[in-house]
Amino acid sequence: MANVEPVKKVSRIKVKKKLWYKIISPRIFGLKEMGESYLANPQEGVGRKMKIGLKDLTGNVKDQNVYVSFIVTGANGGKLTTSVIGYQLTPSHVRRLVKKNVDRKDDYFTFTTKEGKEVVAKTLMITINKTKRSVRTELSKQLKEGLAEEISKLDVNTLFNNLVYHKIQLPLKKKLSKVYPLRELAIRHLFLKDQQNSDDQTVDLPEQAPVAVEAPVVENASS
Repeated sequence: MANVEPVKKVSRIKVKKKLWYKIISPRIFGLKEMGESYLANPQEGVGRKMKIGLKDLTGNVKDQNVYVSFIVTGANGGKLTTSVIGYQLTPSHVRRLVKKNVDRKDDYFTFTTKEGKEVVAKTLMITINKTKRSVRTELSKQLKEGLAEEISKLDVNTLFNNLVYHKIQLPLKKKLSKVYPLRELAIRHLFLKDQQNSDDQTVDLPEQAPVAVEAPVVENASS
């Protein structure tokens, strides 16, 4: 009797081939490559969020104390396109701004942009000396009014662009110093309200080296 050879089983498991997709900044940051994501399908990257140092986008060492948050909004060929969703000063920089014998005033405001999007702004004012409560109240009132007027005239992209280049902070500081001289006026954190938890689910991209963005990591965003 002839020997019967065993039938070989053929695996039918399909392995999806993954590719590297470049993550590109919005036009306001020069369409620069910010990192890469390893994906089977570029659409898998849509909705992912990341945070990168502003200095890596502008090349200006003065921007090393700022982070900008992005969300992947689409795929175009081998590239992932993004939009800005947040701007934030580093907590260490904020601590260095506060000196002795001054008053620090933190405020939290919600505004609406020209195209109807809501943004949340966390602001910081530091006076040159100790002040009365009535003075601090008036400073907050005029800051809110000034920001509301300015932001209502801007779309989201122009808002973040003006924020990065201090086109909002400096004129407001000059105006508010007529109420009481300010050592510093800063927007500590500004973000789209519909992305309120964006900084809790972002991937930090380290300086100088584009990296893979695989999955969000949780970090402390209490500042």
